[in-house]
Amino acid sequence: MSQPFAAFYRGKRVLVTGHTGFAGGWLVAWLKLLGARVCGYGLPPSSRPNFFDATLLDRGMTSIFADVRARDTLANTLADFQPEIIFHAAQSASSHDPVDLYSTNVMGTINLLEEARLTGCVRAMIFVNDSQASNCLTRASHFAAEQGAFAFAESFFSESRTGVAVVHLPTLIGGGDWGQSGLVLALLRSVISGEPIEMRDAIVRRAHVLDAARLCLQLGENLYTSGPAGSSSYEFVPADDEVTSESEFAKKFLKHWGGEDVQIELLKPDSAVPFRSVNNKSGCPTWTAALSLDHAIDWTVHWYKAYSTDPSSAWRTTEAQIEEYAKLPIK
Repeated sequence: MSQPFAAFYRGKRVLVTGHTGFAGGWLVAWLKLLGARVCGYGLPPSSRPNFFDATLLDRGMTSIFADVRARDTLANTLADFQPEIIFHAAQSASSHDPVDLYSTNVMGTINLLEEARLTGCVRAMIFVNDSQASNCLTRASHFAAEQGAFAFAESFFSESRTGVAVVHLPTLIGGGDWGQSGLVLALLRSVISGEPIEMRDAIVRRAHVLDAARLCLQLGENLYTSGPAGSSSYEFVPADDEVTSESEFAKKFLKHWGGEDVQIELLKPDSAVPFRSVNNKSGCPTWTAALSLDHAIDWTVHWYKAYSTDPSSAWRTTEAQIEEYAKLPIK
């Protein structure tokens, strides 16, 4: 695969937690195409169908089904694999069990940092954070994990070669996201059933999952080179003209699909989810999407339509979209 990241990632040992999820899965797919040696660490897929199984993602990589809170398993994984770069995408978004939420997001982060410290092989650690989390408990757990990560890095990595970054992402869309709470899945169900879709008309920032993967890959390369000097929080904010309400996004999606007849019923809005701006102390470039929202929706619709016609096409479609994305000019 001829594109800027290939020369750097080819042969690199990369650990991705949450590889069975949506964002982690697309990142693994891209890393595999770049020729990286990939180890995935995470819980088994939580839905059927799912991106991991649909794309046969475990082929050509090491896949470990385990919890980030399982210290012994995590320690053995890092000791055996000796990762040079870690992308941490294994986070809980459910607030139904606050203890589970905080132990996964906060202690899972600390566990990973501690094993990286003890192993001494990691040059770059990128923690993926959902800045659009829908409830205050989840947002607070992400904030606590971020503060813990930087406190740990300042205490133990300042004199090392290990750089730590936290990436704040908008809500991601793309093929293979069968998360039960996602708007895209709800839209697909309405298209199939013909039933109206109910939603709260909040303002939500969205981007294609490949834009997020590109940012993570770039930060992995930057931190590998710069070490602790590049450690910081990074925020990926779509352009103002790409920010839409839930109902406007739904209309765009249905138009691309050809399901304009689906009725949209607006519910009473919840309190707005504040979008927290993160101070970027390292002066990193402005991270913007290479894909417009319309193109992101079009690519998402294309992936699901291909899958619905031929489920075995999931990997071919994923590979084709990654290769097409890699040709796009970066804004």
